[in-house]
Amino acid sequence: MIRRIVLLGGESSGKTTLAEALAAHYQTLWVHEYGRELWEEQGGVMSEADLLKVAHEQIRREEAAVPSANRYLFCDTSPLTTAGYSLWMFGHIDPQLARLAQRPYDAAILCQPDFPFVADGSRREPAFRDQQHAWYREQTRGLNYPVLDAAGSVTERVARVAAWLPTLEFFTPGDFSMPDDAP
Repeated sequence: MIRRIVLLGGESSGKTTLAEALAAHYQTLWVHEYGRELWEEQGGVMSEADLLKVAHEQIRREEAAVPSANRYLFCDTSPLTTAGYSLWMFGHIDPQLARLAQRPYDAAILCQPDFPFVADGSRREPAFRDQQHAWYREQTRGLNYPVLDAAGSVTERVARVAAWLPTLEFFTPGDFSMPDDAP
């Protein structure tokens, strides 16, 4: 059984670095953030329709990675993240995207904003990262699966996650299939 672990957190909070490090630690796969890929391909311009496309593609990539994963699959974002960007960019969340944002995972890691902020041309500013972190903190309170706060260096975060994952009693696997209205 492959356990899906989603990484959440604001911009420049170390999600990608941690997902990659955890995949190496567990000798498994991690799923890259499609939204960032599309953002870069489109020169930093995204429409509401693009965000729905991002959520569907992220799910598709997770599903495609499961057969090759080893025990865990680390997901460097989720449709919840995409829903957050819809709210921050357009002031609301499309109902279909809101449904996708409820996609269940086996556990979540909330990356603290304690990494130095890196302005890479696609990120906004440290204050926005703090706003995002507060939103993720609120969102994770309503999840029906365990959430771990990850802080410190990459090495410290990997050690914390490695000590935490074996202690979890995972729920019965949920339905990870695509919704009926998926393209």
